Amino acid sequence: MPLLQTRNLSKTYLDDGVATEALKGVSLSIEQGEFVAVMGPSGSGKSTLLHILGFLDRESGGEYLFMGEKFSSLPDEKLAEIRNQKLGFVFQSFNLLPHFTVLENVTLPLLYSGVPEAEWRKKGEQAIEKVLLSHRRDYPAVQLSGGEKQRAAIARALVNEPSLIFADEPTGNLDSKSGQAIMEILEKLNKDGRTIILVTHETYTAEHAERVIRLLDGEVESDTKMKRRRSASEGFVK
Repeated sequence: MPLLQTRNLSKTYLDDGVATEALKGVSLSIEQGEFVAVMGPSGSGKSTLLHILGFLDRESGGEYLFMGEKFSSLPDEKLAEIRNQKLGFVFQSFNLLPHFTVLENVTLPLLYSGVPEAEWRKKGEQAIEKVLLSHRRDYPAVQLSGGEKQRAAIARALVNEPSLIFADEPTGNLDSKSGQAIMEILEKLNKDGRTIILVTHETYTAEHAERVIRLLDGEVESDTKMKRRRSASEGFVK
């Protein structure tokens, strides 16, 4: 059973009575453990697709199955619970609270989880260690570099131990060296068993994925299996 599956998925936005089709009959499936890049020009529908897959928006038509079930008809508060428990999100703008420390930012999702408060610090520190940021644990986010902020954001996405991580242009605000480091972290998380769905317009970023889905005008233009680029940190081709 696929982790995610869409059948003839569509999304239409209304603005002052004018209808705009953002997605037009998108059908795809993603298996547990895949690393998938979604590419396309501005307006192609890639962010809309990510938002629907991540329960941040709802489809207008068609069907979306997550772990074999339909959730989109659930009320917003139930979808928020699913997002917090099963999904992790990493965004281009980091979305950190600037005057909270790295540890405080990373443990924020635990406020809305069933994890006992006594375990928050340990889980936060474990997530921070996975992104190699332990030396900045007690620094306020405002004092971090761009690459460090994105690593903190990835740690926050990891703290509830989701099996699926959505990354929306995670290297968009970073220089090439910092961006490469972020992609190597995501690649390692995928090797450890997490499913990664990456939205990007950067070819060098998409090269870390094993599959590239290209959208054009709200439709799937191509869906291609890829050989991953050589990883500088690991020294082999996957």
